[in-house]
Amino acid sequence: MTKTVASLIIFLWSFQCLNCQDFGDLPKIGKDKLLNDLELLYQGLDKFHSGMYWYTPKDSVDMAFDDVKKKITHDSNVLEFHKLIAPLVALSREDHTNIYLPASIKDKMNSETKFLPLTMVFLGQELYCVKNGSDVNDLNLQGKQIESINGERPTDILGKIGNLFASDGFIKTVKYSDLRGFNFATYYFYYYGQVNQFEIKFKGIKEPVLIKPLHKKTISQNLKARYPSSNKTDREKLLEFKILNDSVAYLGIHSFSNDDIRQYSDEKKLSVFLKNSFKSIAKNNIKTLIVDVSKNTGGSEGNEGLLYSYFGENYQKYKKVRVKTQKAVLDNGTDKPITLKAFGFIERLFTQKKMEDGTLERRTSLGKGLMAYKNEPEYKFSGKTYVLISPITYSGGSEFSNMMYSQGLATFVGQETGGGYYGNTSGYSKELVLPNSKIKIYIPALQFVMNVKPKLPFGRGVIPHHKVIPTFEAYINGENASLNYILDHLED
Repeated sequence: MTKTVASLIIFLWSFQCLNCQDFGDLPKIGKDKLLNDLELLYQGLDKFHSGMYWYTPKDSVDMAFDDVKKKITHDSNVLEFHKLIAPLVALSREDHTNIYLPASIKDKMNSETKFLPLTMVFLGQELYCVKNGSDVNDLNLQGKQIESINGERPTDILGKIGNLFASDGFIKTVKYSDLRGFNFATYYFYYYGQVNQFEIKFKGIKEPVLIKPLHKKTISQNLKARYPSSNKTDREKLLEFKILNDSVAYLGIHSFSNDDIRQYSDEKKLSVFLKNSFKSIAKNNIKTLIVDVSKNTGGSEGNEGLLYSYFGENYQKYKKVRVKTQKAVLDNGTDKPITLKAFGFIERLFTQKKMEDGTLERRTSLGKGLMAYKNEPEYKFSGKTYVLISPITYSGGSEFSNMMYSQGLATFVGQETGGGYYGNTSGYSKELVLPNSKIKIYIPALQFVMNVKPKLPFGRGVIPHHKVIPTFEAYINGENASLNYILDHLED
């Protein structure tokens, strides 16, 4: 059975009990209006999303839309509709494709909905309670592994609620990572609706613990009372350089966003920081460099190539950068047509070329181009390089990892990246507001197809040479488990 077929079976099975779930007292939206919104969603993904069928074949997407269409047989509220269409958006298998509920619905949920009152984290595939916001006071639940919730294992729950949001390709680590904090409770509600009680089996506690759902305000009050704030307000540095010993240095690049770097780093520019850091590396005769992009979710295009330039030779980084169409008109025949555009006039005219099939592709010589970088740096590093990665390593962070992995320039430590090894669809995301439900979908227009060697399975991220999953103690104390692993094994 292929991954696509298996995912589709889960998709079709997931909504058998939709009508018997309680999503709160929300106004109903007419069936015909929901069908009109569904049609606009289909057109938006089909006409404008350049990577919509990269991982999921069009006939499978069409089948899924047809199935949802058959399920819209009566008036429903926006949360019921969201549960139906969120998995359709996730079929893009592109984490830059996002779906958001209307602000008014979120506000109503925040004041009226009762949630599972725990913050969580998956460490690998094991689910832990991070903080207890419930009314259970006689048990210390922090750090306890959760074996089941209402009779279901956490991995089985993830298999259901994980269909409500996209990840790149077939990367599973992102599904686990994205449910950290209060996200698990939120998506549990999006899928299961309001429940009266949670029966939770914790490892190390003999009997299941019965926990009542609570309003967010009450949860927040319980958390503040149980976990007093340390009043620490220092923001973590986005750019870090440390000489750890006579031969080892650490380079933390936690963002590629020019705006954030300008605001929160001393150097104000990544180029200045890198030049100073690699000059120091050369001056101090550093033999081993640890590059940390485990928290790097991307940012400004080109910065991943700037970092790569200090390690590898220049080459054509992208096989192509394409846009499916410059303009897509979405029209369901009833509501006002919606137009989505990719580029402004100047960029479309001078930096893109039109292909025979009507798509647009980036020219090689103008604008950002297709090459890995523009200028050769003065101080290049040729020693032993480790790269720390995680499911949070994404977009530009993952592209840097992709290049380093493809060119064989580093040993990777941590967990599989959240960004796809063979590329992603991002850039020029346009907001599609469905006129009747007011649900928003952000649809990316640029498909970046990376020029990488076929070292990894299609649809996966960079898979580390050394897998490191932190313990709960390491996680809660903010320890860098992957860094510690390298330092402990440098002599091996």
